[in-house]
Amino acid sequence: MSELDWDLIVKVHMKGTFSVTRAAWNIMREKNYGRIINTGSSSGLFGSFGQVNYAAAKMAMHGFTQSLAKEGAKRNIKVNTIVPIAGTRMTETVMPKELIQALKPDYVAPLVAYLSHDECPESGQLYEVGAGFIAKLRWERTKGHQFRPADLTTESIKSNWSKIVDFTDADHPASADELLTKVMGKLQEAEEEKPQAAAASSLKSDAIFGMMSTYLSQGNGKAQVSKVAAVFGFDIILKKGGKVEGSFTIDLKNGQGNCVRGKPEKADA
Repeated sequence: MSELDWDLIVKVHMKGTFSVTRAAWNIMREKNYGRIINTGSSSGLFGSFGQVNYAAAKMAMHGFTQSLAKEGAKRNIKVNTIVPIAGTRMTETVMPKELIQALKPDYVAPLVAYLSHDECPESGQLYEVGAGFIAKLRWERTKGHQFRPADLTTESIKSNWSKIVDFTDADHPASADELLTKVMGKLQEAEEEKPQAAAASSLKSDAIFGMMSTYLSQGNGKAQVSKVAAVFGFDIILKKGGKVEGSFTIDLKNGQGNCVRGKPEKADA
């Protein structure tokens, strides 16, 4: 594949989607109303041999959809992605006429009409549609396995691989925040399983505040920074009335926020 092959496909599918949306977005913001339906592809969801450029652009489109759904929520702008299977001028060169007839675009249009309706509650979602069939897709995540940092090695990953990939009792994540909550909970469980003497040698809060620091450093807390606009100080004790074992500061007043070890110069809470 040449760079031109890559650039042209990305420009048509991803840049094209961006350009059309950008032209309408400010109007929708001013009106406090908007409906956007982006057209993805099964190539993006599942991959397609010989179409790396097309598949990448189509999957990127749904990330675009999910982010816009969050940005448009407070202004009643809803954004969804459809993944249609339909007989078109492109697919008629590789599909039998009977199949093209069974997959008429007419069978996709009603879903688009509903997603465009002012009473449709959905936003940031993904749908497969074609030949009268409509289904909603979502992510699925295994229960996974939480390693203690000291125990995390290539060998320990190999020995726990069956747990990492086991979809029994899987959940269905809907936001990046859920992973942070899940990991923090797992870290606490892992620490509580240690013998008490070992637990006293290090604070479980170190790992928890470390996760918060990573979360903020990646820019994931920007929305909360502007809403909260406060500095929080935490003193950690092992038992009520005990000595302070460690202190942490979470600053949600500047930039994207940060979390560091140590007392704040001035805390709001």
